[in-house]
Amino acid sequence: MNEHDLQPNLHDYSQGAMRRHVLRHGLTHWLTLYPPALGLPLGFAAYLFNTPLLYLATLGGLALGMTSAVVNIFFRGEALSARYLQELAGQLREQERQALEGLRRELEQARTVPGAEDHAGQAVEQLDRLRDKVDKLRRLLTEKFQPGELSYGRFLGAAEQVQLGGFDNLRRIASLLQSVGGIDLVYIEKCLRPLDRAASLSEADRKERETLLRRRQLRISQLEQVNELLTANEEAMTAIQETAAAVAAMSTDRPLAKGDLETAITQLQQVAARAKQY
Repeated sequence: MNEHDLQPNLHDYSQGAMRRHVLRHGLTHWLTLYPPALGLPLGFAAYLFNTPLLYLATLGGLALGMTSAVVNIFFRGEALSARYLQELAGQLREQERQALEGLRRELEQARTVPGAEDHAGQAVEQLDRLRDKVDKLRRLLTEKFQPGELSYGRFLGAAEQVQLGGFDNLRRIASLLQSVGGIDLVYIEKCLRPLDRAASLSEADRKERETLLRRRQLRISQLEQVNELLTANEEAMTAIQETAAAVAAMSTDRPLAKGDLETAITQLQQVAARAKQY
């Protein structure tokens, strides 16, 4: 399986991952592999038949393979890294498309859950705002960088990872709210009232009361989880907005300082990593 058949994750955007991709490409390029592979049999034939011209062909094949590896690894590293990030970006687009299928419909349905209308409404709004903020950042990056530049790919890749983490959170929110919808709080309160008013309870009544209280607490706990996920998404959008502000403040004739660039990208990656923990 090709490395890009797998879904990209945060580690795929690290400097180490890009260096490994460049090294792998340099060592497996057809000009690196085929000329030496062709030259070695010629060398064996030169040895058997004592043919100097075949020795030269062997040396030429080995030299061409080594030159190809050196050029790709040491002189084309940035171009290969940029192409690698573009491939990851394409996969992220596909992930985004899959993540959005049905998600809005599920969140809209969650608005019918009594007591969860505000949570579901905020989640629907976050879905649109996440996409809007990443789109705006993408336009800003296009103004400041060339789409093929390494910095462009790393910035956009980190932001899109944050966005996908937000979509994952929204999908969990939809599931939690659907589960909350199965817990009828009105029914629970109706059943608890006579049990709470009773002077004494039988063993069966006590068990019923405990069960009802557990179900009510489960509903509360699930809504608390929804709140945590909504807060995480707000943090993610703030990080994207701060990054967009930093990019917008960049001078068009003076590139962003390397330290500032790494700080901005690292911030986005940290937010994406925290989203994965949820």
